[in-house]
Amino acid sequence: MHFYALYIYVCVCVHVYINSLCVCVCVCVCVCVCVCVCVSPQLIADFALMRDEAYCQLLKQLTTNTSSKPDSCQRGWRLLYILTAFHRCSEVLKPFLLKYLQQASRSAGTQYQGIAKACEQNLKKTYQFGGRMVAPNSMELKAMMAGRSSKRQLFLFPGGIERHVKLKTCSVALEVIEELCYEMGLHRLEAMEEYAVFLVTNRGQNVRPLNKHEYILDVATEAELVDSNYSFWFRRVVWTQPLKFENELCVTMHYNQILPDYRKGLLNVLPHGKVSDQQFHQTSKLAALQHRAKDIIFIPSIHDLSEYVTTPLFKKQPPQQWVTMVTQHMQQIQTLNPHQARAQFLGLVSAFPMFGSSFFYIHSSSSTTFYAPCILAVSQHGLHFLHKNTHVRKHTHILSQYDSALCDGNMSPELQLCVVVFAAGADGSGPPGGGAVQPYTEAHRWSQLPICGPHLGGHEHTSGHSAAAGAGITQETCKHRQGHTSGVNTWLSLHDGFLYIHRAWSCVESSPCRWKT
Repeated sequence: MHFYALYIYVCVCVHVYINSLCVCVCVCVCVCVCVCVCVSPQLIADFALMRDEAYCQLLKQLTTNTSSKPDSCQRGWRLLYILTAFHRCSEVLKPFLLKYLQQASRSAGTQYQGIAKACEQNLKKTYQFGGRMVAPNSMELKAMMAGRSSKRQLFLFPGGIERHVKLKTCSVALEVIEELCYEMGLHRLEAMEEYAVFLVTNRGQNVRPLNKHEYILDVATEAELVDSNYSFWFRRVVWTQPLKFENELCVTMHYNQILPDYRKGLLNVLPHGKVSDQQFHQTSKLAALQHRAKDIIFIPSIHDLSEYVTTPLFKKQPPQQWVTMVTQHMQQIQTLNPHQARAQFLGLVSAFPMFGSSFFYIHSSSSTTFYAPCILAVSQHGLHFLHKNTHVRKHTHILSQYDSALCDGNMSPELQLCVVVFAAGADGSGPPGGGAVQPYTEAHRWSQLPICGPHLGGHEHTSGHSAAAGAGITQETCKHRQGHTSGVNTWLSLHDGFLYIHRAWSCVESSPCRWKT
Protein backbone atom coordinates (compact mmCIF):
# COMPACT_ATOMS: atom_id res chain seq x y z
CA MET A 1 0.00 0.00 0.00
CA HIS A 2 2.80 2.40 0.86
CA PHE A 3 4.43 1.63 -2.49
CA TYR A 4 1.28 2.60 -4.39
CA ALA A 5 0.86 5.74 -2.31
CA LEU A 6 4.42 6.76 -3.11
CA TYR A 7 3.89 5.88 -6.75
CA ILE A 8 0.84 8.13 -6.95
CA TYR A 9 2.77 10.98 -5.34
CA VAL A 10 5.66 10.65 -7.80
CA CYS A 11 3.34 10.39 -10.82
CA VAL A 12 1.32 13.45 -9.84
CA CYS A 13 4.39 15.55 -9.13
CA VAL A 14 6.12 14.55 -12.36
CA HIS A 15 2.98 15.22 -14.38
CA VAL A 16 2.36 18.64 -12.84
CA TYR A 17 5.94 19.84 -13.04
CA ILE A 18 7.34 18.10 -16.16
CA ASN A 19 5.39 18.79 -19.31
CA SER A 20 7.05 16.27 -21.64
CA LEU A 21 5.86 13.28 -19.63
CA CYS A 22 2.24 14.37 -19.25
CA VAL A 23 0.65 11.69 -21.42
CA CYS A 24 2.67 8.76 -20.09
CA VAL A 25 2.19 9.78 -16.48
CA CYS A 26 -1.52 10.36 -17.07
CA VAL A 27 -1.87 6.78 -18.23
CA CYS A 28 0.09 5.55 -15.22
CA VAL A 29 -2.09 7.43 -12.76
CA CYS A 30 -5.46 6.66 -14.38
CA VAL A 31 -4.80 3.09 -15.43
CA CYS A 32 -2.02 1.49 -13.43
CA VAL A 33 -3.00 2.99 -10.08
CA CYS A 34 -6.77 3.44 -10.25
CA VAL A 35 -8.16 1.01 -12.81
CA CYS A 36 -6.14 -1.89 -11.37
CA VAL A 37 -8.55 -2.13 -8.43
CA CYS A 38 -10.74 -4.27 -10.66
CA VAL A 39 -8.03 -6.92 -11.03
CA SER A 40 -8.60 -8.48 -7.61
CA PRO A 41 -11.88 -8.09 -5.70
CA GLN A 42 -9.98 -8.65 -2.45
CA LEU A 43 -8.02 -5.45 -3.03
CA ILE A 44 -10.98 -3.18 -3.78
CA ALA A 45 -11.27 -1.91 -0.21
CA ASP A 46 -7.55 -1.14 -0.01
CA PHE A 47 -7.36 0.50 -3.42
CA ALA A 48 -10.39 2.64 -2.60
CA LEU A 49 -8.04 4.39 -0.19
CA MET A 50 -5.57 4.83 -3.06
CA ARG A 51 -8.22 6.70 -5.01
CA ASP A 52 -8.55 9.11 -2.13
CA GLU A 53 -4.75 9.30 -2.06
CA ALA A 54 -4.69 10.29 -5.74
CA TYR A 55 -7.34 12.97 -5.16
CA CYS A 56 -5.54 14.36 -2.11
CA GLN A 57 -2.18 14.48 -3.86
CA LEU A 58 -3.70 16.31 -6.81
CA LEU A 59 -5.55 18.82 -4.62
CA LYS A 60 -2.36 19.47 -2.69
CA GLN A 61 -0.44 20.25 -5.88
CA LEU A 62 -3.24 22.52 -7.07
CA THR A 63 -3.50 24.36 -3.75
CA THR A 64 0.20 24.79 -2.96
CA ASN A 65 1.68 24.84 -6.44
CA THR A 66 5.15 26.38 -6.39
CA SER A 67 6.13 25.67 -9.98
CA SER A 68 7.55 28.46 -12.10
CA LYS A 69 5.94 26.93 -15.18
CA PRO A 70 2.79 28.91 -16.14
CA ASP A 71 0.86 25.81 -17.23
CA SER A 72 1.69 23.67 -14.20
CA CYS A 73 -1.66 24.23 -12.47
CA GLN A 74 -3.48 23.78 -15.74
CA ARG A 75 -1.97 20.31 -16.21
CA GLY A 76 -2.97 19.44 -12.66
CA TRP A 77 -6.57 20.48 -13.28
CA ARG A 78 -6.71 18.47 -16.50
CA LEU A 79 -5.45 15.40 -14.68
CA LEU A 80 -8.12 15.96 -12.03
CA TYR A 81 -10.67 16.22 -14.84
CA ILE A 82 -9.68 12.75 -16.02
CA LEU A 83 -9.66 11.27 -12.52
CA THR A 84 -13.17 12.56 -11.71
CA ALA A 85 -14.47 10.96 -14.91
CA PHE A 86 -13.22 7.51 -13.94
CA HIS A 87 -13.32 7.10 -10.17
CA ARG A 88 -15.40 8.24 -7.25
CA CYS A 89 -13.79 9.15 -3.97
CA SER A 90 -14.84 7.80 -0.59
CA GLU A 91 -17.95 9.10 1.16
CA VAL A 92 -15.64 10.67 3.75
CA LEU A 93 -13.75 12.72 1.17
CA LYS A 94 -16.74 13.46 -1.07
CA PRO A 95 -18.17 16.54 0.74
CA PHE A 96 -14.73 18.14 1.01
CA LEU A 97 -13.87 17.45 -2.63
CA LEU A 98 -17.20 18.82 -3.85
CA LYS A 99 -16.82 21.90 -1.69
CA TYR A 100 -13.33 22.50 -3.09
CA LEU A 101 -14.56 22.19 -6.68
CA GLN A 102 -17.62 24.37 -6.05
CA GLN A 103 -15.53 27.12 -4.47
CA ALA A 104 -13.06 27.02 -7.36
CA SER A 105 -15.85 27.19 -9.94
CA ARG A 106 -17.81 29.98 -8.27
CA SER A 107 -15.10 32.24 -6.93
CA ALA A 108 -14.91 35.51 -8.85
CA GLY A 109 -11.72 35.95 -10.80
CA THR A 110 -10.63 32.32 -10.47
CA GLN A 111 -8.58 31.31 -13.49
CA TYR A 112 -9.85 27.74 -13.60
CA GLN A 113 -13.58 28.26 -13.09
CA GLY A 114 -14.55 26.36 -16.23
CA ILE A 115 -12.51 23.23 -15.66
CA ALA A 116 -13.40 23.18 -11.95
CA LYS A 117 -17.08 23.16 -12.91
CA ALA A 118 -16.40 20.38 -15.41
CA CYS A 119 -14.63 18.34 -12.71
CA GLU A 120 -17.63 18.80 -10.42
CA GLN A 121 -20.00 17.61 -13.15
CA ASN A 122 -17.76 14.63 -13.88
CA LEU A 123 -17.68 13.61 -10.23
CA LYS A 124 -21.46 13.83 -9.90
CA LYS A 125 -21.90 11.72 -13.03
CA THR A 126 -19.40 9.21 -11.71
CA TYR A 127 -21.53 8.79 -8.60
CA GLN A 128 -24.67 8.57 -10.72
CA PHE A 129 -23.46 6.15 -13.40
CA GLY A 130 -20.47 4.46 -11.77
CA GLY A 131 -17.62 6.13 -13.63
CA ARG A 132 -15.90 5.19 -16.85
CA MET A 133 -14.42 1.70 -16.90
CA VAL A 134 -12.21 1.65 -20.00
CA ALA A 135 -8.91 3.51 -20.05
CA PRO A 136 -8.94 6.24 -22.72
CA ASN A 137 -7.00 5.57 -25.89
CA SER A 138 -4.03 7.72 -26.81
CA MET A 139 -6.06 10.00 -29.08
CA GLU A 140 -8.67 10.78 -26.43
CA LEU A 141 -5.98 11.16 -23.78
CA LYS A 142 -4.02 13.67 -25.84
CA ALA A 143 -7.20 15.60 -26.60
CA MET A 144 -8.13 15.84 -22.91
CA MET A 145 -4.63 16.93 -21.92
CA ALA A 146 -4.81 19.59 -24.64
CA GLY A 147 -8.03 20.92 -23.13
CA ARG A 148 -10.41 19.42 -25.70
CA SER A 149 -13.07 17.61 -23.70
CA SER A 150 -15.63 16.88 -26.41
CA LYS A 151 -15.91 15.22 -29.81
CA ARG A 152 -18.55 14.89 -32.50
CA GLN A 153 -19.82 11.33 -32.89
CA LEU A 154 -21.90 10.07 -35.80
CA PHE A 155 -25.18 8.29 -35.03
CA LEU A 156 -27.18 6.66 -37.82
CA PHE A 157 -30.97 6.53 -38.05
CA PRO A 158 -32.88 3.86 -40.00
CA GLY A 159 -32.40 4.51 -43.68
CA GLY A 160 -28.87 5.78 -43.11
CA ILE A 161 -29.84 9.29 -41.95
CA GLU A 162 -26.81 10.84 -40.28
CA ARG A 163 -26.85 12.86 -37.08
CA HIS A 164 -23.80 14.11 -35.18
CA VAL A 165 -23.91 14.47 -31.40
CA LYS A 166 -21.38 16.41 -29.35
CA LEU A 167 -20.04 13.96 -26.77
CA LYS A 168 -18.24 14.91 -23.60
CA THR A 169 -15.91 12.71 -21.58
CA CYS A 170 -18.74 11.42 -19.39
CA SER A 171 -21.59 11.31 -21.92
CA VAL A 172 -23.80 8.24 -21.48
CA ALA A 173 -26.25 6.62 -23.89
CA LEU A 174 -29.20 8.13 -22.02
CA GLU A 175 -28.01 11.66 -22.83
CA VAL A 176 -27.55 10.79 -26.50
CA ILE A 177 -31.07 9.35 -26.66
CA GLU A 178 -32.47 12.49 -25.03
CA GLU A 179 -30.68 14.78 -27.48
CA LEU A 180 -31.79 12.81 -30.53
CA CYS A 181 -35.35 12.64 -29.21
CA TYR A 182 -35.34 16.41 -28.68
CA GLU A 183 -34.32 16.80 -32.31
CA MET A 184 -37.31 14.66 -33.29
CA GLY A 185 -39.62 16.83 -31.20
CA LEU A 186 -40.05 14.27 -28.41
CA HIS A 187 -39.75 15.81 -24.94
CA ARG A 188 -41.69 13.49 -22.64
CA LEU A 189 -39.72 10.94 -20.62
CA GLU A 190 -42.19 8.18 -21.49
CA ALA A 191 -41.50 8.71 -25.19
CA MET A 192 -37.71 8.79 -24.77
CA GLU A 193 -37.73 5.45 -22.96
CA GLU A 194 -38.86 3.76 -26.17
CA TYR A 195 -35.61 4.41 -28.05
CA ALA A 196 -32.17 2.87 -27.82
CA VAL A 197 -28.65 3.19 -29.19
CA PHE A 198 -27.02 0.14 -30.79
CA LEU A 199 -23.38 -0.67 -31.46
CA VAL A 200 -22.75 -2.38 -34.81
CA THR A 201 -19.42 -4.08 -35.52
CA ASN A 202 -18.00 -6.56 -38.04
CA ARG A 203 -20.18 -5.24 -40.86
CA GLY A 204 -23.37 -5.99 -39.00
CA GLN A 205 -22.44 -9.43 -37.68
CA ASN A 206 -22.53 -8.14 -34.11
CA VAL A 207 -25.29 -5.83 -32.94
CA ARG A 208 -25.92 -5.02 -29.31
CA PRO A 209 -28.02 -2.43 -27.49
CA LEU A 210 -26.26 -0.04 -25.15
CA ASN A 211 -27.25 0.13 -21.53
CA LYS A 212 -28.57 3.64 -21.04
CA HIS A 213 -25.96 4.15 -18.31
CA GLU A 214 -23.04 3.07 -20.51
CA TYR A 215 -20.42 5.69 -21.35
CA ILE A 216 -20.35 6.19 -25.11
CA LEU A 217 -16.59 6.77 -25.24
CA ASP A 218 -15.98 3.57 -23.26
CA VAL A 219 -18.00 1.64 -25.82
CA ALA A 220 -16.23 3.38 -28.69
CA THR A 221 -12.78 2.65 -27.24
CA GLU A 222 -13.55 -1.06 -26.93
CA ALA A 223 -15.20 -1.20 -30.35
CA GLU A 224 -12.18 0.44 -31.97
CA LEU A 225 -10.06 -2.54 -30.93
CA VAL A 226 -12.48 -4.98 -32.55
CA ASP A 227 -13.50 -3.08 -35.66
CA SER A 228 -12.30 0.37 -36.66
CA ASN A 229 -15.41 0.71 -38.85
CA TYR A 230 -17.86 0.33 -35.97
CA SER A 231 -20.99 2.47 -35.98
CA PHE A 232 -23.73 3.63 -33.63
CA TRP A 233 -27.38 3.31 -34.65
CA PHE A 234 -30.47 4.88 -33.14
CA ARG A 235 -33.77 3.00 -33.32
CA ARG A 236 -37.15 2.76 -31.69
CA VAL A 237 -37.55 -0.46 -29.73
CA VAL A 238 -40.86 0.00 -27.86
CA TRP A 239 -44.12 1.09 -29.48
CA THR A 240 -46.53 1.91 -26.66
CA GLN A 241 -46.58 5.69 -27.14
CA PRO A 242 -48.62 7.10 -30.05
CA LEU A 243 -46.80 8.23 -33.17
CA LYS A 244 -46.11 11.94 -33.66
CA PHE A 245 -46.45 13.33 -37.16
CA GLU A 246 -45.45 16.98 -36.71
CA ASN A 247 -41.66 16.56 -36.86
CA GLU A 248 -40.27 15.60 -40.27
CA LEU A 249 -37.21 13.80 -38.87
CA CYS A 250 -39.39 11.78 -36.51
CA VAL A 251 -41.72 10.70 -39.29
CA THR A 252 -38.87 9.83 -41.66
CA MET A 253 -37.08 7.81 -38.99
CA HIS A 254 -40.16 5.71 -38.20
CA TYR A 255 -41.05 5.34 -41.87
CA ASN A 256 -37.58 4.00 -42.71
CA GLN A 257 -37.66 1.58 -39.79
CA ILE A 258 -41.10 0.14 -40.54
CA LEU A 259 -40.87 0.00 -44.34
CA PRO A 260 -38.65 -3.14 -44.67
CA ASP A 261 -41.00 -5.24 -42.53
CA TYR A 262 -44.02 -3.99 -44.45
CA ARG A 263 -42.50 -4.74 -47.85
CA LYS A 264 -41.68 -8.28 -46.72
CA GLY A 265 -45.34 -8.74 -45.87
CA LEU A 266 -44.72 -9.39 -42.18
CA LEU A 267 -47.38 -6.90 -41.10
CA ASN A 268 -50.11 -8.30 -43.36
CA VAL A 269 -52.50 -11.03 -42.23
CA LEU A 270 -54.21 -13.16 -44.90
CA PRO A 271 -56.88 -15.39 -43.32
CA HIS A 272 -57.10 -18.64 -45.30
CA GLY A 273 -54.67 -17.09 -47.79
CA LYS A 274 -57.39 -14.87 -49.27
CA VAL A 275 -57.26 -11.12 -49.87
CA SER A 276 -60.36 -9.01 -49.31
CA ASP A 277 -61.36 -6.05 -51.46
CA GLN A 278 -60.58 -3.79 -48.52
CA GLN A 279 -57.02 -5.16 -48.35
CA PHE A 280 -56.54 -4.62 -52.09
CA HIS A 281 -57.75 -1.05 -51.68
CA GLN A 282 -55.56 -0.39 -48.65
CA THR A 283 -52.47 -2.00 -50.19
CA SER A 284 -52.81 0.05 -53.38
CA LYS A 285 -53.13 3.24 -51.34
CA LEU A 286 -50.03 2.35 -49.31
CA ALA A 287 -48.17 1.72 -52.58
CA ALA A 288 -49.20 5.15 -53.85
CA LEU A 289 -48.02 6.76 -50.60
CA GLN A 290 -44.64 5.03 -50.89
CA HIS A 291 -44.29 6.35 -54.42
CA ARG A 292 -45.22 9.89 -53.35
CA ALA A 293 -42.82 9.65 -50.39
CA LYS A 294 -40.04 9.56 -53.01
CA ASP A 295 -41.31 12.94 -54.23
CA ILE A 296 -42.51 11.40 -57.50
CA ILE A 297 -45.78 12.52 -59.06
CA PHE A 298 -45.67 10.27 -62.14
CA ILE A 299 -47.53 6.96 -62.35
CA PRO A 300 -45.42 4.11 -60.89
CA SER A 301 -44.22 1.34 -63.17
CA ILE A 302 -44.93 -2.34 -62.66
CA HIS A 303 -41.37 -2.75 -61.40
CA ASP A 304 -41.97 0.00 -58.82
CA LEU A 305 -45.17 -1.66 -57.66
CA SER A 306 -43.42 -5.01 -57.25
CA GLU A 307 -41.24 -3.27 -54.65
CA TYR A 308 -44.07 -1.42 -52.94
CA VAL A 309 -46.36 -4.46 -52.65
CA THR A 310 -45.25 -7.64 -50.92
CA THR A 311 -44.85 -10.57 -53.33
CA PRO A 312 -47.71 -12.79 -52.03
CA LEU A 313 -50.16 -9.91 -52.39
CA PHE A 314 -48.77 -8.72 -55.71
CA LYS A 315 -49.45 -12.14 -57.25
CA LYS A 316 -53.11 -12.09 -56.22
CA GLN A 317 -54.14 -9.98 -59.22
CA PRO A 318 -52.66 -9.00 -62.61
CA PRO A 319 -49.92 -6.31 -62.56
CA GLN A 320 -51.94 -3.98 -64.77
CA GLN A 321 -54.79 -4.11 -62.28
CA TRP A 322 -52.37 -2.91 -59.58
CA VAL A 323 -51.28 -0.06 -61.85
CA THR A 324 -54.90 0.99 -62.35
CA MET A 325 -55.72 0.94 -58.63
CA VAL A 326 -52.55 2.77 -57.59
CA THR A 327 -53.06 5.39 -60.31
CA GLN A 328 -56.46 6.23 -58.85
CA HIS A 329 -54.90 6.82 -55.45
CA MET A 330 -52.03 8.83 -56.96
CA GLN A 331 -54.56 11.31 -58.30
CA GLN A 332 -55.96 11.74 -54.79
CA ILE A 333 -52.62 12.21 -53.00
CA GLN A 334 -50.62 14.18 -55.58
CA THR A 335 -51.09 17.34 -53.50
CA LEU A 336 -49.26 15.75 -50.56
CA ASN A 337 -45.59 16.47 -50.01
CA PRO A 338 -43.21 13.55 -49.15
CA HIS A 339 -43.45 14.24 -45.41
CA GLN A 340 -47.25 14.11 -45.50
CA ALA A 341 -47.15 10.92 -47.58
CA ARG A 342 -44.89 9.21 -45.02
CA ALA A 343 -47.11 10.39 -42.18
CA GLN A 344 -50.22 8.97 -43.86
CA PHE A 345 -48.41 5.71 -44.53
CA LEU A 346 -47.47 5.36 -40.85
CA GLY A 347 -50.99 6.25 -39.77
CA LEU A 348 -52.44 3.41 -41.83
CA VAL A 349 -49.78 0.81 -41.00
CA SER A 350 -49.89 1.55 -37.26
CA ALA A 351 -53.36 0.00 -37.16
CA PHE A 352 -52.02 -3.40 -38.29
CA PRO A 353 -52.07 -6.05 -35.52
CA MET A 354 -48.34 -6.85 -35.73
CA PHE A 355 -47.17 -3.24 -35.97
CA GLY A 356 -44.18 -2.62 -33.70
CA SER A 357 -43.09 -6.27 -33.57
CA SER A 358 -39.70 -7.85 -34.20
CA PHE A 359 -39.85 -10.96 -36.35
CA PHE A 360 -37.88 -14.21 -36.30
CA TYR A 361 -38.27 -17.21 -38.60
CA ILE A 362 -38.41 -20.50 -36.66
CA HIS A 363 -37.50 -23.47 -38.84
CA SER A 364 -38.07 -26.21 -36.25
CA SER A 365 -39.00 -26.53 -32.60
CA SER A 366 -39.24 -29.14 -29.87
CA SER A 367 -42.39 -27.52 -28.50
CA THR A 368 -45.79 -29.21 -28.64
CA THR A 369 -47.53 -25.87 -28.10
CA PHE A 370 -46.89 -24.58 -31.61
CA TYR A 371 -45.66 -26.11 -34.82
CA ALA A 372 -42.71 -25.01 -36.93
CA PRO A 373 -41.87 -23.65 -39.38
CA CYS A 374 -43.50 -20.45 -38.27
CA ILE A 375 -42.74 -16.81 -37.54
CA LEU A 376 -42.15 -15.47 -34.04
CA ALA A 377 -43.38 -11.88 -33.61
CA VAL A 378 -42.26 -10.26 -30.36
CA SER A 379 -43.87 -7.06 -29.10
CA GLN A 380 -45.09 -5.43 -25.91
CA HIS A 381 -48.23 -7.56 -26.26
CA GLY A 382 -46.35 -10.85 -26.00
CA LEU A 383 -44.74 -13.61 -28.06
CA HIS A 384 -46.90 -14.41 -31.08
CA PHE A 385 -46.34 -17.51 -33.20
CA LEU A 386 -47.67 -16.84 -36.71
CA HIS A 387 -48.38 -19.06 -39.70
CA LYS A 388 -45.40 -18.70 -42.01
CA ASN A 389 -47.51 -17.83 -45.06
CA THR A 390 -50.78 -16.28 -43.91
CA HIS A 391 -49.35 -14.73 -40.69
CA VAL A 392 -52.47 -15.77 -38.82
CA ARG A 393 -51.76 -15.93 -35.09
CA LYS A 394 -51.49 -19.57 -33.95
CA HIS A 395 -50.34 -19.18 -30.37
CA THR A 396 -49.57 -16.32 -27.97
CA HIS A 397 -47.53 -16.11 -24.78
CA ILE A 398 -48.28 -13.11 -22.57
CA LEU A 399 -45.06 -11.57 -21.27
CA SER A 400 -46.44 -10.81 -17.81
CA GLN A 401 -46.64 -14.56 -17.19
CA TYR A 402 -42.88 -14.81 -17.62
CA ASP A 403 -42.31 -11.86 -15.34
CA SER A 404 -44.12 -13.79 -12.59
CA ALA A 405 -42.06 -16.89 -13.30
CA LEU A 406 -38.90 -14.83 -13.03
CA CYS A 407 -39.91 -13.40 -9.66
CA ASP A 408 -40.52 -16.95 -8.38
CA GLY A 409 -37.01 -17.88 -9.45
CA ASN A 410 -38.23 -20.49 -11.95
CA MET A 411 -37.43 -20.60 -15.64
CA SER A 412 -40.52 -21.17 -17.74
CA PRO A 413 -40.16 -24.34 -19.86
CA GLU A 414 -41.57 -22.46 -22.85
CA LEU A 415 -38.54 -20.16 -22.74
CA GLN A 416 -36.10 -23.05 -23.01
CA LEU A 417 -37.25 -24.23 -26.40
CA CYS A 418 -34.46 -25.29 -28.71
CA VAL A 419 -35.17 -23.99 -32.18
CA VAL A 420 -33.24 -23.72 -35.40
CA VAL A 421 -33.24 -20.31 -37.05
CA PHE A 422 -32.52 -20.07 -40.76
CA ALA A 423 -31.68 -17.15 -42.99
CA ALA A 424 -35.13 -17.10 -44.52
CA GLY A 425 -38.15 -14.87 -44.29
CA ALA A 426 -41.80 -15.69 -44.04
CA ASP A 427 -41.82 -17.04 -47.56
CA GLY A 428 -38.49 -18.84 -47.18
CA SER A 429 -36.77 -16.50 -49.62
CA GLY A 430 -35.08 -13.95 -47.41
CA PRO A 431 -34.42 -12.85 -43.87
CA PRO A 432 -37.43 -11.86 -41.83
CA GLY A 433 -37.70 -8.27 -40.81
CA GLY A 434 -37.89 -6.81 -37.44
CA GLY A 435 -35.15 -5.43 -38.37
CA ALA A 436 -31.49 -5.70 -38.54
CA VAL A 437 -29.88 -2.35 -38.21
CA GLN A 438 -29.78 -1.24 -41.82
CA PRO A 439 -28.08 -1.57 -44.23
CA TYR A 440 -26.37 -4.75 -43.08
CA THR A 441 -27.99 -8.19 -43.41
CA GLU A 442 -25.15 -10.38 -42.21
CA ALA A 443 -25.18 -12.63 -39.18
CA HIS A 444 -25.77 -11.41 -35.67
CA ARG A 445 -24.04 -13.45 -33.01
CA TRP A 446 -26.74 -12.88 -30.41
CA SER A 447 -29.89 -10.93 -29.80
CA GLN A 448 -30.96 -9.45 -26.51
CA LEU A 449 -34.68 -8.91 -26.02
CA PRO A 450 -35.24 -7.12 -22.71
CA ILE A 451 -38.63 -7.21 -21.01
CA CYS A 452 -39.01 -4.37 -18.55
CA GLY A 453 -42.04 -4.91 -16.36
CA PRO A 454 -43.16 -2.59 -13.56
CA HIS A 455 -41.42 -4.70 -10.94
CA LEU A 456 -38.20 -5.39 -12.80
CA GLY A 457 -34.88 -3.70 -12.71
CA GLY A 458 -35.24 -1.34 -15.64
CA HIS A 459 -32.21 -0.91 -17.84
CA GLU A 460 -29.47 -2.59 -15.81
CA HIS A 461 -27.97 -5.52 -17.68
CA THR A 462 -24.71 -7.08 -18.62
CA SER A 463 -23.41 -7.93 -22.04
CA GLY A 464 -25.02 -10.69 -24.03
CA HIS A 465 -22.41 -13.33 -23.33
CA SER A 466 -22.17 -12.77 -19.59
CA ALA A 467 -25.94 -12.62 -19.28
CA ALA A 468 -26.23 -15.86 -21.17
CA ALA A 469 -23.80 -17.48 -18.77
CA GLY A 470 -25.83 -16.22 -15.84
CA ALA A 471 -28.95 -17.74 -17.33
CA GLY A 472 -27.27 -21.11 -17.56
CA ILE A 473 -27.16 -21.10 -21.35
CA THR A 474 -24.26 -22.65 -23.21
CA GLN A 475 -23.69 -21.26 -26.68
CA GLU A 476 -22.56 -23.82 -29.25
CA THR A 477 -20.45 -23.03 -32.27
CA CYS A 478 -21.71 -23.54 -35.79
CA LYS A 479 -19.63 -23.24 -38.94
CA HIS A 480 -21.06 -21.37 -41.88
CA ARG A 481 -20.89 -23.36 -45.10
CA GLN A 482 -20.33 -21.34 -48.19
CA GLY A 483 -23.28 -21.56 -50.56
CA HIS A 484 -25.69 -23.16 -48.11
CA THR A 485 -28.40 -21.74 -45.90
CA SER A 486 -26.87 -21.54 -42.46
CA GLY A 487 -28.74 -22.56 -39.33
CA VAL A 488 -27.99 -22.50 -35.65
CA ASN A 489 -29.24 -23.85 -32.35
CA THR A 490 -31.12 -21.07 -30.65
CA TRP A 491 -32.67 -20.74 -27.22
CA LEU A 492 -35.15 -18.37 -25.66
CA SER A 493 -34.37 -17.65 -22.01
CA LEU A 494 -35.35 -15.14 -19.37
CA HIS A 495 -32.73 -13.71 -17.04
CA ASP A 496 -32.63 -10.57 -14.89
CA GLY A 497 -35.76 -9.19 -16.52
CA PHE A 498 -34.53 -9.66 -20.08
CA LEU A 499 -35.63 -12.10 -22.74
CA TYR A 500 -32.63 -13.49 -24.59
CA ILE A 501 -32.50 -15.23 -27.93
CA HIS A 502 -29.20 -17.11 -27.75
CA ARG A 503 -27.72 -18.08 -31.06
CA ALA A 504 -24.42 -19.65 -32.02
CA TRP A 505 -24.68 -18.31 -35.57
CA SER A 506 -27.43 -17.00 -37.76
CA CYS A 507 -27.98 -14.81 -40.79
CA VAL A 508 -31.40 -13.77 -39.56
CA GLU A 509 -32.06 -10.06 -39.58
CA SER A 510 -32.93 -9.25 -36.00
CA SER A 511 -32.13 -6.48 -33.61
CA PRO A 512 -32.30 -6.46 -29.83
CA CYS A 513 -35.40 -4.76 -28.54
CA ARG A 514 -36.96 -3.89 -25.21
CA TRP A 515 -40.63 -4.25 -24.37
CA LYS A 516 -42.70 -3.08 -21.45
CA THR A 517 -45.37 -5.38 -20.06
